[in-house]
Amino acid sequence: MDGTYDQRRPLRRLVPSDNCFSYDLKSATDRWPLVYLFEIVALLFDRSFASSVVNSTEATNLFIVPFVRRYATVSFVAGQPLGYYGSWPLFAFSHHLLVWWAAEQVRPGVRFDRYAVLGDDVLITDPLVAE
Repeated sequence: MDGTYDQRRPLRRLVPSDNCFSYDLKSATDRWPLVYLFEIVALLFDRSFASSVVNSTEATNLFIVPFVRRYATVSFVAGQPLGYYGSWPLFAFSHHLLVWWAAEQVRPGVRFDRYAVLGDDVLITDPLVAE
């Protein structure tokens, strides 16, 4: 369950759990690979749309940084660019997919919902999935 709009709701749902494994993905919003986001959007829609959403709005925007010794050009090849409205939902959705993929590896065919995601923080109540 996602805690974007109500941070306590997913936790209340998990309260009776005996095991809780909490992970804070250090610098996830800065380091989340764009290729992962691209492939998710491509699977849901098509590669052309994925290129428009991920590459055009995130990866291929170049910025000139004038306040360094030499002028430098930078672009986002990982992480969430500042000010891009769609980056947060795409990041959150990709985080859910990663948890579901991990659950599918250890409990194939079972719908897994014993977890909570809030941005780069995740709480998993199943020891096998958490491992």
